[in-house]
Amino acid sequence: MSNITAEVLSFIEEIGLDYECLNLPRIAGRIMGLLLVTTDPLSSQQIASTLQISLGSVSTNINLLLQMGVVEKKSLIGDRINYYILASNSNEKQVMDMLSTTISRQAIFIKYWDVVKDDEIVKLRFKDSIESLDILRKFYEHNLSSSEKI
Repeated sequence: MSNITAEVLSFIEEIGLDYECLNLPRIAGRIMGLLLVTTDPLSSQQIASTLQISLGSVSTNINLLLQMGVVEKKSLIGDRINYYILASNSNEKQVMDMLSTTISRQAIFIKYWDVVKDDEIVKLRFKDSIESLDILRKFYEHNLSSSEKI
């Protein structure tokens, strides 16, 4: 992986920090960052070596990324090593997850609307939350419908 420049490493680290902001492991984000800038399938050893992390960390975080559906396992003919690539629909999958979370959270606020109806301040908070989540929902839905047309 000799084509990894200091700028590319900075990108990989930024993606790691971004994942951490989403309450996901930073290493999972760093792996995603690496896969985003790599065109060839990578083995666990290549990932560990490039990111200077343990094979155990690679294994744990690759499994998480596989469960999330943003990474795919790939095998090469005649090779018993597992390789990993970015899932072809990884961005769409992440938007669908955010949409699902947004819809779920909005449903909670709507469900408990009557519980707070007597407190004007809390009722206003709920109303603002429902409206904000509705804006997010529409944004994610628009992005999903736009990506289907491409």
